Amino acid sequence: MSNPFFSSQVLMEKDFFHLEPQNRRIKVYELPEGMNERQLQELEKVAVKEGCDKIIFYVEADQDKVLRVEKLSFQYEGEIQGFYRGEDAFIYAKYLNRERNTANPENVISAILKMEFRFNANKDLPDGYTARWAKEEDAEEMAELYKKVFPKYPTPINKPEYIKEMMDDQVYFSLIHFEGELVSACSADVFSTYQAAEFTDCATHPSHRGKGLLSYQYPILEEKMKEEGIQTMFSYTRAVSMGMNIITAQQGFTYGGCLVQNSTIGNGLEDMNIWYKSI
Repeated sequence: MSNPFFSSQVLMEKDFFHLEPQNRRIKVYELPEGMNERQLQELEKVAVKEGCDKIIFYVEADQDKVLRVEKLSFQYEGEIQGFYRGEDAFIYAKYLNRERNTANPENVISAILKMEFRFNANKDLPDGYTARWAKEEDAEEMAELYKKVFPKYPTPINKPEYIKEMMDDQVYFSLIHFEGELVSACSADVFSTYQAAEFTDCATHPSHRGKGLLSYQYPILEEKMKEEGIQTMFSYTRAVSMGMNIITAQQGFTYGGCLVQNSTIGNGLEDMNIWYKSI
């Protein structure tokens, strides 16, 4: 008889896991006490039913919890230092489909780590550009920008109603317009329980790249997060994107590892590099 504590309904109601079918994955941010093989099998059944073949555990840097996860055949993929209210989080994954557990050899991180970066914050925007916080009435235009930039994305951010829901759920969007047209956006997604926030949803129209627009916006988001009591910023960047990995490194983030075939973005499932920063 299965443990009712681990039924999918109870798990969803108590936020024990986050189901992300678009990325074919399940995330668990807090490891339930007494997690064992039988309970993992229950979670795997939910994953298979929902078409997910990757399960991700975020684990506090506690030896007993780490050993428990490793005994369940999860493999270490990276870390976010300071994720849990200043305490470190280790990220482990289990692949229900072996083919998914194949890293892309074109990850640019080896080249990035050889570079030397100085903190880069653009203090002034080029002529004709203006920056401000997003409002609900911007959602339609934001959705159109995301459609142009991303053929696929981990969340339905090409839908105005979804963007409005995000705004209502502690996601702060920074926007840049050029002569009245939206050309760049990014956000800080607050995990208030953990006093952490994700730097994400970064998009710049192709014709306006190379002008440092995201480098201008990140410090604005960081200051806002400090006001909100956030201790740690983190980000997941496409492993094959030289530009986004450079931007993140320039903003003072530290590399924390690689999540293999983790997110549906660009042309399909892609590896994502982990970055984190104490603020």
